[in-house]
Amino acid sequence: MDRAARFAKLALAWALVIFALSSIPGGSFPTSKLLSYDKLLHAGVYSILGGFTFLALPRSWSLRPSVLVLLAGVITTAYGFTDEFHQLFVPGRSADLRDVLADCVGGFVGALAVALIPATGGGGNTDKADRPTAKPNNAS
Repeated sequence: MDRAARFAKLALAWALVIFALSSIPGGSFPTSKLLSYDKLLHAGVYSILGGFTFLALPRSWSLRPSVLVLLAGVITTAYGFTDEFHQLFVPGRSADLRDVLADCVGGFVGALAVALIPATGGGGNTDKADRPTAKPNNAS
């Protein structure tokens, strides 16, 4: 199994975790100070999805890393919209566009963070073979 397929499975599994969490009725959540940071939790959870999504995109498409980050962010944001729609049908939950905004920010940040890690092949590679070499000036 190739690398993109492995990460696609991880992204799908993480999306299912998000779906399961958003299926919990609103009154079933324990009282916790951590849950008062709702938008940060959204951003954090979706940053993981954004990173996995970035890594799941096939490098055979030969797209620039910036385009892959954009694509991963758009996919993650679209999933955030569907998740908020899903919550309309969960007792005690509601849809909130601010949550989608937090999901969007998290998805883009996660994808960008992963893209900047050289080992992911996202564009942070600093191998000497990739650097342009200066040619000596032989003008006399």
